[in-house]
Amino acid sequence: MIDYIMPMARRIIFLVYDGFELLDLAGPMSVFATATALSPDARYETKVCASAEKVTCSSAVTLAAEPFARLKVGRGDTVLVVGAYGEALRVAMRDADLAALLRVCAAEADRYGSICTGAFVLAAAGVSQGKRIATHWRAVDPLRRRHPELTVENEALYVADGSQWTSAGVTTGIDMALAMVRADHGPTLSGEVAKQLVVYAHRPGHQSQFSGITDLQSRQDALFADLLAWLPTQLANPPSVADMAQTCGMSERSFNRRFKSVIGMPPGHYLEDLRIAHARALLESGESVKRVAAMVGFSSEAAFRTRFGKHTGIGPAHYSRMHRTVSTHGSNDGPR
Repeated sequence: MIDYIMPMARRIIFLVYDGFELLDLAGPMSVFATATALSPDARYETKVCASAEKVTCSSAVTLAAEPFARLKVGRGDTVLVVGAYGEALRVAMRDADLAALLRVCAAEADRYGSICTGAFVLAAAGVSQGKRIATHWRAVDPLRRRHPELTVENEALYVADGSQWTSAGVTTGIDMALAMVRADHGPTLSGEVAKQLVVYAHRPGHQSQFSGITDLQSRQDALFADLLAWLPTQLANPPSVADMAQTCGMSERSFNRRFKSVIGMPPGHYLEDLRIAHARALLESGESVKRVAAMVGFSSEAAFRTRFGKHTGIGPAHYSRMHRTVSTHGSNDGPR
């Protein structure tokens, strides 16, 4: 009889500080704890480290922690610094001990990185030069201004660049943690963890953090006000870029340049985002995939499925099952 040999535990070490965002810690930690509970082959040991033995988050919850000075990092370890806001983040960025520890982690650990605005702490420590990095969508521009040497991804949910892993806003730390479980143990276990936690099984890192249509519309100037009001009425028969330019009384070349400057993306990309955002709302209301494809101007269901999947990370039928609202045509009918 062959004895079963328990696999070695992978340590997942979270670096925190006073005023950190609790969800940045709790979400990913739950992923690794759930993976350990569901599979004997997935042994994750989670650890919280701070400058002192107790640390208080922004929600006023105090946690026990292992002091930075006691932490020894090596192969098999993943080290992630969590995010915060305001003065708490600024203090963490100036913490020389935390910066020194991160430099050791970048050199010695299997994986290191950040969750949400923890990217600012990574950057301040000087460990992200030459790498792509993700952070909360509201923090993208400030991070670029502070560290112009970095390649800051403005839409990615998370980015894995070599041994550095970084995630975007708050709950995307869960997506990144699931991706780590998938990398370590395959898609079956990560899917089981996601099902247990009732979250998406797999949202690819390049998926946009948010629809962004409302935010983009807030940047409009008078030149595009009528256009942006007109486009949502044309989704079933989407206009070409040339049509949009003509509506604005501009040459196509000038229109492309001005639109991208004002809105922040090419007009074709904006229109597709608008179509997908409307498709989401229709699917949530209970419309069929076939009907939605036609209502947002796709010539075939296959084309719609492909584009929808690229934007959301899941197929429209799956999205519909997860998001359909309760029918308003009968109080006890349940989801349509």
